[in-house]
Amino acid sequence: MKGSITSCCTAEARRMNRLESVIHSERGGVHVLLAALLAIIPAVLLWGLAWNWLLHAHTISKSKPRLDQAARAASMNIDPAQAALGRIIWDEAAGRDNYFKYLRLNFKLAADLTPLPGSTLESSPVVHRLEFVTHTSYPYTLSRTITVHAGTSRQTTRSVQATIYGPSVVAIVELGRPQLGQGREEPIVISSVASVRFR
Repeated sequence: MKGSITSCCTAEARRMNRLESVIHSERGGVHVLLAALLAIIPAVLLWGLAWNWLLHAHTISKSKPRLDQAARAASMNIDPAQAALGRIIWDEAAGRDNYFKYLRLNFKLAADLTPLPGSTLESSPVVHRLEFVTHTSYPYTLSRTITVHAGTSRQTTRSVQATIYGPSVVAIVELGRPQLGQGREEPIVISSVASVRFR
């Protein structure tokens, strides 16, 4: 009985000694720390990229329906005298007025398109194109090229394609979204198409 207690205590003492030696041993500690740091840095960079992508996708999903509504409001302005003759002619002045009216209402913008408190935008939208497009046959793929950040070191050319299925009002708008950790805005270019029909 006495021998079994002694051997049990000896085994426990050995286990405690091994545990203490592992705790007090500093061999490989720096290597483990460096490996952890090298693993954390790419993980943080990857998280930043993923977060920026999510913000980009969120901005598009929230803004596209609002821009489509503004384009739809612009497309409802046709010349009634021409419509009586069976022709679809867009009333550009009235259409532009309606487009910018709905743009301001949908995004909570001031008269100069600067964001008001509560707006989903952080900077003024840039309307690159607002035009009436027709073609001899439909469907027709419309191609436009626009320049964002013109005249700066970040000048970029973007190509935009939209399919139209009849006489349509096409709007191409640039929205800015701040990039996490980059201190600059990434331009998001969105196109909206609204068919013009007899009402």
